[in-house]
Amino acid sequence: MPTDIDGHGHGHHDAFDARGDLDAYRREVRAFIAEHGVPMSAEGVRVPRDAEHERQIRAWLAALYAAGHLGAGWPVRWGGRAGHLPGHDLVLMEELIRGNAYRPLDQVMLAAHSLLAFGSEVQRRELLPKIRSGEHIWCQLFSEPEAGSDLAALRTRARPAPDGHGWLVSGQKVWSTDAQWADMGTLLARTDPDIARHAGITAFVIPMTLPGLDIRPIREMTGHAEFCEVFLDDVRVGPEHVLGAVGGGWQVVTSGLASERAFVGAHAVQLERMYADLVAIARAARFGDATVALAHEDVQAKLAEALVRVEEVRLIVRDAVERILVDAEHPSDGPVGKLAYTELNVALTELAMEIMDSAVSIDDSAADVAARWQHNFLWGRALTISGGASEIMRGLIGRQLLGLPRA
Repeated sequence: MPTDIDGHGHGHHDAFDARGDLDAYRREVRAFIAEHGVPMSAEGVRVPRDAEHERQIRAWLAALYAAGHLGAGWPVRWGGRAGHLPGHDLVLMEELIRGNAYRPLDQVMLAAHSLLAFGSEVQRRELLPKIRSGEHIWCQLFSEPEAGSDLAALRTRARPAPDGHGWLVSGQKVWSTDAQWADMGTLLARTDPDIARHAGITAFVIPMTLPGLDIRPIREMTGHAEFCEVFLDDVRVGPEHVLGAVGGGWQVVTSGLASERAFVGAHAVQLERMYADLVAIARAARFGDATVALAHEDVQAKLAEALVRVEEVRLIVRDAVERILVDAEHPSDGPVGKLAYTELNVALTELAMEIMDSAVSIDDSAADVAARWQHNFLWGRALTISGGASEIMRGLIGRQLLGLPRA
């Protein structure tokens, strides 16, 4: 079914009803967000503005866990909810976006999944409750200057400590989201440089206050600093910091990425919101003849084309969600959804900027919308890189879906 002019689709979760009363759950989540939600500062902006804002964010995440919305799919003994359905996670992410509420970091979700799947009993007992209480925010210490999309090329080295107890880690990480306020980090380091690329990598869970760890925020063209460089100079980590098996880090990270499936369904909602903003700016922008942009046929044609593309991505996402709900997704579902969403995201920001650049004035009532487009135009480029660059996604789709040989 088509998307309404305000960006809200109908029938998006019709197919879910046979698997549980997700409409009732959606109403419950929407009411909870309306009463307790902490707003996002801007799309992609997660670093707190100050100490009070950080307190609010941590309290909000703790409230989501306590209410059984976040972490509901965990085992019951660790705080999960009996009767949880995979569709609940998808509904939650959709409603967080619709309500413009601060969304949990994918890093937090990946950390929890990794601890549940690979953590020791001691690690789970010590760390999982602190995620649920908001005491711990996590970051990923994965990418490096020469190992971003090709993560297996990482060079950060963990060598045995001279006293035989643990390792000394040295190297550089980059694009670590929110490392400047994270309490814990999931670190990938090479513990055996003499074996194959994907082997010899070990995952560690480390406090971000360890001696020898230097965190440097990176100022982006948006004016914010959401990413960091992290330098490690003989940072000592013990056996208690190893996550999973020594040399088994690749299995940890690839398994953890599956925990982000809930974000797939949220892509369509984000695009619907952006399309609503696109229409709003076309109504508020005035051209040289004093008419609004939306009154011009060429603008109407471009908006119609944009709507078609939004609908295309919505259907792609819906197909993937259908498979996720029955645990039958194809390996290419994630790359297809990610590529379609991030590339269209950039295209929508470019169209919005084209309309705004052609205008002689924009109604004061749309100042907030115009500011969002300025920010999204700059921020959207990061989405085509983070989580796997578009070029990498195309390669995965070619191999996994089309059966093409590796170049």
